[in-house]
Amino acid sequence: MPFIDVNNKSLFYTLSSPPPSSTHPNPAFTILCIHGLGSSSSFYAPITSPLTSLGHTVVAIDTHGSGLSPYVGTGNTTTSIADDALALLSALRDGVPVPKDVIILGHSMGAIVASELALKDDDHQQESRIRGLVLIGPVHPNPGAAGVFAGRIEIVARDGMEPLALSVPVSATGSKASPVAQTLIRTLLLGSDPAGYISLCRAIAEARVPDYEGVRVPVLIIVGDEDKSAPMEGSRLILERYGSARKEMRVLRGVGHWHVLEAYEEVARMVGEFVGGVST
Repeated sequence: MPFIDVNNKSLFYTLSSPPPSSTHPNPAFTILCIHGLGSSSSFYAPITSPLTSLGHTVVAIDTHGSGLSPYVGTGNTTTSIADDALALLSALRDGVPVPKDVIILGHSMGAIVASELALKDDDHQQESRIRGLVLIGPVHPNPGAAGVFAGRIEIVARDGMEPLALSVPVSATGSKASPVAQTLIRTLLLGSDPAGYISLCRAIAEARVPDYEGVRVPVLIIVGDEDKSAPMEGSRLILERYGSARKEMRVLRGVGHWHVLEAYEEVARMVGEFVGGVST
């Protein structure tokens, strides 16, 4: 299995290249996928094949303490996750040919990281060039989050992941969610390291609002109209504040907060259409 050592951590990732039968777009992108809380790179598995069939390379990472990436006790911040993602891209370029131009997909907490990555790129501090962002159910940092995540931390510290694995698949999905999707969410949560999960709760609670106005690349926000974890008004606020000339929001009906698992065909189509319109 592919692991990479970056920033004193061992991180699991997947790299999916275009099949020989794929189209050959100009430009072709590396699509870097960053998951949310209690999730893993597997969240993006249903849309990987549709995107590689369009000629793009898809890289998905298990953040420190999530999925198969072991938690080493150093904590997490949205900035540290962004730094890990950049280190992964740099290391991949040294070993395999991946397109230099990058589209970032960020779900939930991962959307905060995506914004930070775009701002880092604008400072020209890295070799990759970020050309666009897709924010899926983005979380907007706010003071009220601290209390919510303090409650989650207390539950997980006391009882482990099972209480959340029982409640979240039902409470955080929409009316169209299938039992299979809910089971996958339960599996992701049960497979989460409690210490890693707690560190990510703290990362969200302590996250600063990104400088949305400073982001200039094209942005697509995908929201579920039944998302209670990241309500649509927060996405509208983020969209309004982005400094991008090209920015849009698309709505998934009957979908909650686990968009890809609830409606992967629609998400894949939306992402593919957006990426197809991004230039270098």
